[in-house]
Amino acid sequence: MLIAFDTVFEQCSVALLDNHKLIAQKTTEGARGQTEIILPMIDELLRANDAHLDDVDLLAFNRGPGAFSGIRINTAVVQALSFAHDIACVGVSSLQALTNGFSMQNSLMNGTTIASCIDARQNEVYVCFYQIKNSQPIQVADEQLLSYESQVNADIVIGDGGDFIQTDGTKVLYRPTAYDIGKIAYAEFLKNGGTTADNALPVYLRHNAWKTLAEQGKK
Repeated sequence: MLIAFDTVFEQCSVALLDNHKLIAQKTTEGARGQTEIILPMIDELLRANDAHLDDVDLLAFNRGPGAFSGIRINTAVVQALSFAHDIACVGVSSLQALTNGFSMQNSLMNGTTIASCIDARQNEVYVCFYQIKNSQPIQVADEQLLSYESQVNADIVIGDGGDFIQTDGTKVLYRPTAYDIGKIAYAEFLKNGGTTADNALPVYLRHNAWKTLAEQGKK
């Protein structure tokens, strides 16, 4: 049994899975108040399904890249629960979650190229490239930061960062949920195992991840 959660995609999403199968999921839209609601959501989800944290074998979380505060909340929660209950962790890339979630809901031809693209603010986007092989998305380049107006060559561009780049590909908006995070984490756990609380680390890509609103060019 595993619990997966996401606070990076401007939502608070929590899912309970039995292996790769969804038992239940709760999602609240919006980026505000995530700190206050995520633990009660986890508790409610467990109680509603007659489960307890002692029954959970794996914690799956969105490790970024993405919104700084969302990543910090995800990481803090997984580290605290992992340490307190001795539960293994698996961090999942937000860009991989975009690609896998979308590709599982759509039949894509082998050879289709995908760019997962998230708005990073500060005139930059987070990007990672994938290609469909044997009906599965395979990562073909490292996660990276690109400036606004960069040319991105892909058949499909998924995510809100697509609004800020130049491409001839089809732009698609898609928001993964905790269930998407959980399915990826379960497969990774079977392949490589999990990690401990002190190694459940965020991925920001940007060295100066924290900036004031003024420094980000916001009012």
